Amino acid sequence: MNKQRGISLIEVMIALVVFALGVGGMAGLQLRSMSMSMDSQQRSVVLAKSQELADRMRSNNKSIADYVNTFNNTGDAYCGIEPQVNCADSNAGSAAVCSGAQMAEFDLWDIFCRDQSGLNETVIDWRTEVTCSTVACDVGIDTVTIVTTWISRVGDTNKDLVVTAGENGIDPTQERLLLSFTP
Repeated sequence: MNKQRGISLIEVMIALVVFALGVGGMAGLQLRSMSMSMDSQQRSVVLAKSQELADRMRSNNKSIADYVNTFNNTGDAYCGIEPQVNCADSNAGSAAVCSGAQMAEFDLWDIFCRDQSGLNETVIDWRTEVTCSTVACDVGIDTVTIVTTWISRVGDTNKDLVVTAGENGIDPTQERLLLSFTP
């Protein structure tokens, strides 16, 4: 009977070590899952905004050249002031009274600058460039390309991150979405 003394204590210790390893592994999986979820959220916002821009360009196809520009998360000059004419088709405005250029100006402001756009709150260092295969941007002939780049949040678990990638130990990974169409 003396040979059995302490055996159950050793078994409990081994069980605790195995349990601790399992819990540690689960915690790591949870962190990785959160990181991938944030990355997926970025991709979803970028894709939605790019598709929205393409749809608005198609509906205002006589003024495609007015959309050609580069936009980024700093807002630059185009986000400084809300357009004078509200071209939304709602109670606040009427798209029917807008010229093509006014509609393009409003669309760009609405997509990239409006507070609830989602880009600035979700996507780190985004930059969208709208180009056309020729200067004329002829409907049905030329190809419009919308390229959005951003810093991926893979490896980041801070959902409230507002700093530039590379800070706080975040590994900057450049992501890119390219959307091409003929209006």
